[in-house]
Order: sequence, then C-alpha cells, then structure tokens
Amino acid sequence: MQSGWMRRSTLLGFTAFLGASCFLLGQSAPPDPLQQHMAMAEQSLRAGDLAGAEREYREILKLDQENSLASTGLGILLYGSGRTEEASETLQRALSIDPGAKRAELFLGLSEADLRECSKAIPILSKYFESEPTGKLQRLTGLALLGCDASASDPLPTLQIAERLKQLYPGDPDVLYESAELYTRLWSESASELMAKHPDSYRVHQLAGEVYEAQNNYDQAIREYSLALQNNPKLPTMHYRIGQLYLHQGAEEVDEKAMNEFRQEKAINPDSAVTDLAMADIEMHRHNLEKAKPLYEEAARLDPSLADAGVGLARILFEEHEPEAAERQLRAVVAEYPENAEAHYVLMLVFRGEKKIQDAATEMATFNRLQTEKAQTFQSKMNALMNGKLATGEALPK
Repeated sequence: MQSGWMRRSTLLGFTAFLGASCFLLGQSAPPDPLQQHMAMAEQSLRAGDLAGAEREYREILKLDQENSLASTGLGILLYGSGRTEEASETLQRALSIDPGAKRAELFLGLSEADLRECSKAIPILSKYFESEPTGKLQRLTGLALLGCDASASDPLPTLQIAERLKQLYPGDPDVLYESAELYTRLWSESASELMAKHPDSYRVHQLAGEVYEAQNNYDQAIREYSLALQNNPKLPTMHYRIGQLYLHQGAEEVDEKAMNEFRQEKAINPDSAVTDLAMADIEMHRHNLEKAKPLYEEAARLDPSLADAGVGLARILFEEHEPEAAERQLRAVVAEYPENAEAHYVLMLVFRGEKKIQDAATEMATFNRLQTEKAQTFQSKMNALMNGKLATGEALPK
C-alpha cells in the first residue's frame, strides 16, 4: 500500500493536469454556475488547497453527473487524500462515462493496488508503467506494481520491475526500500522452504550459522558451521568462516586456532585468496614478515582485485624500511580503490614516517571518514538482515 505522504506529494505534481481539466470543462459547460465552480476549483488547485478543489468538483457533479473530467479530478483528489475506496468508485464512474479516460484508468489501478485488489490493478499498472514517461507518476505506478507483484507466485516479473525502477530512479530511497523488502521476503521464503523440506541438511546448519554470525553469536555460529562440515566435510568457506569467528572472539591462542581452520580451508579450496590473506594477516601480526609476504603475494595473484593484499605488501615494505616503495604500492591501491580505509591508514603511517605531516593529516581524515561510513552502513545492513531473515517465525536449529 502506498503511504499517504507519497500519494499526496505525487498528487501535488498533477495539479496542473487537474487545472487543465477544469479549463476543458469550462469550454463545453453552461456559462454561469459551472464556470464559477471550475474557476474556483482551478484557483484552489493552484493554491494547493485540495480540500477546496474537492468541494468544487462535487458541486460540478451535482450540476452535471455525467461529467467524466470532473469525476476523474475528484477521484484523483480522493486517491491523494488516502480515501481509496471512494476514489475507486468515483474513477469507475468516470470510466463508465468515458472508457477512454486514461488518467481515470491509471488512478483506478493505483487505488485498486492500495485496496489489495491486485488482480484488477496489475494489468492497468503494467500498461501505464511501460507507457508513462519517466517522472513522478511512472515512479508511483512502478512502486504500486512492485507492491502488488510482491505476493505473486512467480518472482521473476517482480524482480524485473525492481531492477527497472532502480535503473530509472537510481538512489531513490523508496525504490531501494521496496526492493530490499522484496529481496528479504524472497530470502525468507526460500529459507523457510529449506528448513521445512531438508531440516537435517548441511545447508540448514550453514544458514543458521550465517544468521547467528549476523547476531554476533559467535559460539553458536561456530557450532552450526561445524555441524555443516560434519555433514559435508568438503563444503567450501566453512573453515574460513570459523577461523574468522575465532579471530573475532579473541580467545586464548586464537591465532593458532584460526590458522588451523585456514589451513583446512586451503586443503578444500586451494584457490581461496581470502584465506591466504587471512593467514598473511596472522603472520604479520606475529611479525613473521618472511612468512607473510608470500601469502600476500599469493592472495594478490589469485585475486588481483583483493586490495588488502596490496596493502599488506605495502606494510611489509614499510616494516623493511622501504617507505618510497611502500608509498608507490599504496598510491596504486588508493588510485584503484579510493574507498579502502586500510590503505589510507597505512599511507598515513608512511607519510608520518617520511615527515610529510600535512599529507599524513589528510590521509588520517580520509580514514576516519571511511570508517564512520562503514560502521553506519554495516549497522543498517545488519538491522535489515535481522528484521527480515527471521520474519517467517521459523525456529533455527538448537
């Protein structure tokens, strides 16, 4: 259902259309009373007085019940004020008078979508979503269509609408929100089906581990990932994720416990660049530069887009008292990945070591900004994840 403010904000953009309707009515109506009401309706619309315009439309219809344009205008106003049942009745009346009234048909579709009469609304909305020019009305039509299609058994058309809306209105918060709601629903439906049909599957334990990990319940996540591995010892990424969880826990002898998991991951998945990177970071933490360097190099070879491997190599160069080489390495990383906070932080250290105080301050400011943005984005994602993933009420394995 479209929110009231969304309907009203869109409606205000169509006062010009409604005013034009008043003008057209004035061309064919009897001269005195109708023209007065039409002039007052247009004046109210231009002033943003929708209640006043509604009164004038009603007065017009008292004088001329068969006036399709007046019924259309009134129906649009009723839709904009959230009175969708009245809007639907009024717009149906307008279409019965003039079956070719396009605006009456479109806003009837929008009203029916709000009333969850989607079988009636979808054909209308689909037609106008394709034919309307890019703008407020097409956007509103697409969002209403997305809301109606969300309950369809075949998700493909709905996903196509969501992608089309994101292309037409990039960054639009309502489009992104409705798309996220759709993806979350599809995730929940698939997860529920998985747990219902394959309750003992390693995939159920893997799924449960991901949810517990998102909740920062590391012990339970490790337990679920371990159960998944018991059922499927060759399952990739599980040992890697367990190793990362050990590192997050910070327990005793955490480095060695994590390294043991990473070694098992490499045995299963030798092309895992992130595992090489994780092992390199541990060796770097232990200050075993001679062991860390080949691991960073291997990670970069397996995945050239893994910027953190380049940052790790720069750290080693800096530790080996080669600041110029480290700076070149980091500048290359930052040029390709300007949002990599770690690269800016290490570059700050290099600049500080080279006594480039202003450059160091600039890099530190960039690092702080990126860290703040990352924290905010992560929290938003986690909130959305946890609000949606367990929405079905299905219990996780215990």
